[in-house]
Amino acid sequence: MDATLNGARIHYERSGTGFPVLFIHAGIADSRMWAPQAAAFAKRFDMIRPDLRGFGDTALPPAPYSGIADLVALLDHLRIDRAHVVGCSMGGTLALDLALEHPQRVERLVLIASGVSGSNLGAADAALFTEIEEADKAGDMDAVNQAEVRLWVDGPRRREGSAPRSVRELVLDMNGRSLHTDWSSAESRPIDRPAIKRLGEIAAPTLVIVGDEDLPHCLANADLITSKIAGSRKVIIEDAAHLPSLERPEEFNRILLDFLTS
Repeated sequence: MDATLNGARIHYERSGTGFPVLFIHAGIADSRMWAPQAAAFAKRFDMIRPDLRGFGDTALPPAPYSGIADLVALLDHLRIDRAHVVGCSMGGTLALDLALEHPQRVERLVLIASGVSGSNLGAADAALFTEIEEADKAGDMDAVNQAEVRLWVDGPRRREGSAPRSVRELVLDMNGRSLHTDWSSAESRPIDRPAIKRLGEIAAPTLVIVGDEDLPHCLANADLITSKIAGSRKVIIEDAAHLPSLERPEEFNRILLDFLTS
């Protein structure tokens, strides 16, 4: 499905019936990363899975934009006042910002390998990105894609190919599409006051999920978030890297369902 929102054509998938759940994908993915959850929960929830601007089948018009404003516009378009919000990585950063800027729209918050706007924890992992940066300087987007999948999907400590082949192939396709987007054509506007200074304002019940084979700064982010959001809880999924919802879907779905229905 497509909707024109804030001057952009936004693609989204919607399935199931019940209380709405907004799923926000990672920066190496698109809405297809949530296929295992859509299949598992369609009888219990209204599953909304957008492609963010420049990802999947959503356009990236050459103009400044706000990812938060797009998500709010999508909820308004679908006549959804309040939803559970699930975000992974970059999508977790947006989910946090959405909960801060529009707390009345967020019933429960689930953050998977989440970033935190305003945080510089990722600087500690700079050395892990050398191969990606060299491929990018050479203009070899296929090599960038392969290196990013090795780092994010297999994880920095596991051997190449550790993640299931089907997961690696899906991410190579999802990430490969966005790597050919001209990101210089549009500027993403951040929120005025970043989340790093405001985590204590989050009032929605919050679950933090992270794979034990993820990058060190993602594990640090998970600790930071749970230390600052009152009542939040962290769950570690073993033998999973940055996308535990794809690597360990049965375990992930059980954890998510328990939280959303408790």
